[in-house]
Amino acid sequence: MSDAPTAASPDTQPSRVGRLLALVRKLIDYGRDLAAKIQRCDRATETRHFDTSDISLILARIAQGLHRAQILEERLLRNAARLDAPRRPQAAPATHTPRSSRPVAESNQPGEQPLAQLPTPEQIAAQARRRPIGAVLADICRDLGILPSHPLWRELGDAIMANGGNLARLVKEIIAKGARRFAQAWAETPIHPLQLLPRPSPTGTGPP
Repeated sequence: MSDAPTAASPDTQPSRVGRLLALVRKLIDYGRDLAAKIQRCDRATETRHFDTSDISLILARIAQGLHRAQILEERLLRNAARLDAPRRPQAAPATHTPRSSRPVAESNQPGEQPLAQLPTPEQIAAQARRRPIGAVLADICRDLGILPSHPLWRELGDAIMANGGNLARLVKEIIAKGARRFAQAWAETPIHPLQLLPRPSPTGTGPP
């Protein structure tokens, strides 16, 4: 009898809920590790992806993201059978031009809210239970300061787009925040345009 491994059958592949649960649990592990590092390590290194230097606010946002992820995990487990059920075939396209639908509502850039204006745990739980799964994942990215350079970004992007989230808006917010940070750093350490010009070589130092 051969001991060679056999190819996995389609039935052994993770379900939609299984993939989402695995991703949410990775986010929970990352958020917990990030909070621990900020509390015990070089905070400047660990907080560079956030749009604030307020450690209390950063830790509150991470806690907020972890709470969202835990509520989403419970939601996925509770509704696993329904979410994994075969989707109904889409109806034939209408012959008339449909009215333009409004885009899925995203949160109002929670990362820019001061500590006193962050939503309560009850409000976060209500949002995580009623909003599209992809929108909740995008909010978790905001809370944890996750950027496109993060190892989970591709998996997160696919999950956000496939589950009713708005990845384009999230990326635009990240780009806008990066531009604001650059502008602020430039204002704090201004460089005169003449300093960017090449300096002439000192006279009398070349070969005879």
